[in-house]
Amino acid sequence: MPERRLKIKHLLNRLSLLVVAVTGLIVAAILLLSNYSAQLAQKSEQELLPSIHEHQRAALNLERLERMGDLVAYGADLALMRRNALAAQVLAYQPSFNFDPKIQKAVRDAYELIKALRIARQQYLKLPADHSDRDQQLKLLQQKEQVLQTQWGEHKQVLFELQNRIITDATALQSQTLQKITQTSSRILIVGMIGVTLFVFVLIVAATLLRRHLVTPVTDASRALLAIESGKKYQLRAADYDEIATINHAVDRLSSTMKKLHEMATTDSLTGCYNRRYFMELAEEELINAHSKQAPLALLMMDLDHFKRVNDEYGHATGDETLKLCTQWIRDLLPEGCFLGRLGGEEFAILLTQHNSLDTFKLAECIRVCLSEQSAQQTSIPHFTVSIGIESKCYVTDTVDSLLSLADKALYQAKSSGRNKVVVGQRNSNTLPVN
Repeated sequence: MPERRLKIKHLLNRLSLLVVAVTGLIVAAILLLSNYSAQLAQKSEQELLPSIHEHQRAALNLERLERMGDLVAYGADLALMRRNALAAQVLAYQPSFNFDPKIQKAVRDAYELIKALRIARQQYLKLPADHSDRDQQLKLLQQKEQVLQTQWGEHKQVLFELQNRIITDATALQSQTLQKITQTSSRILIVGMIGVTLFVFVLIVAATLLRRHLVTPVTDASRALLAIESGKKYQLRAADYDEIATINHAVDRLSSTMKKLHEMATTDSLTGCYNRRYFMELAEEELINAHSKQAPLALLMMDLDHFKRVNDEYGHATGDETLKLCTQWIRDLLPEGCFLGRLGGEEFAILLTQHNSLDTFKLAECIRVCLSEQSAQQTSIPHFTVSIGIESKCYVTDTVDSLLSLADKALYQAKSSGRNKVVVGQRNSNTLPVN
């Protein structure tokens, strides 16, 4: 009896079924991963940004709580102290702290300490002049106040560390989501390459079509993600299929989210100029570049004159509007390649590249005059002036911190000599005109 053998068509059928099955699994995996990538991007847009905004509000409220505490701890006006203590109470019970019980407890403990400081200050300031043992009572109240102020200083450090922790947590949220999306795109790329290999084995034409409509777009999407990570531009081709369109759309939404996060991490939320941390990073880079190319570089320290009066007399809303308009007018005057940063409160710094001593002084004078004239024409804010201190790079040993320190000394000289003027640092006094 002859041995029975399978016909070649059976083998071909089995191979075809195997290829179809593997191909089906690959397509299914791509669909699942594409959907998962889209869900991650959607989650990043719908959940991550609100969470980061919540963290930023909490950090900003912590900073405001510190300021209110300082005004209570060292204030001399009873009515103002009561208002600041009330503002501290409102801040301490803001819902923005509810996401972390430890932070919530810390801010409420801070309020209790502020309340104790207000009571101690009130007792000290309201002690009758004809009190029988006034001197002894004053001494006891001063000791009590000093203890509370010391405790407040320690608690301020706790609040500052909490601010840093909140900002770090917000950054970690984005990093985790970005890592998941990157891993998903890498898996899509692997699955696509396996599909290419199988289709090439069966039919060259099918492999070519698969590469054109699947592998290349997925590779482009992966490269786009890497470009987004490094802050570079990317370009995606128009998608022919829904799956690739979903991936491209997810990449575009991720790019938009990253831009928003970068803006929130590097700019001041009120004025839109660079925050202190990012300004210092830019200044370090520009100073290194100026040293290597032996190019001129200058730093300007600027402070709004009597800004506290604006907040006290017109309210913080008017003070905020004043800062916004001030930075807007400054940006309109700055040439390309120069940077404006808010170092804190009403204090700003300007980094000028490719500016010699005379050009720096002229620009500073232009800013001073412009701000005075512009504010005088406004009805929504009071008229204000600014004082400016200038320091230029002179030596290879100059650092950003040393230049800022010297510019700050020049600023202090401008304010102590009458305000509303530009003062140059002593090292540059022989090359710059004196205002």
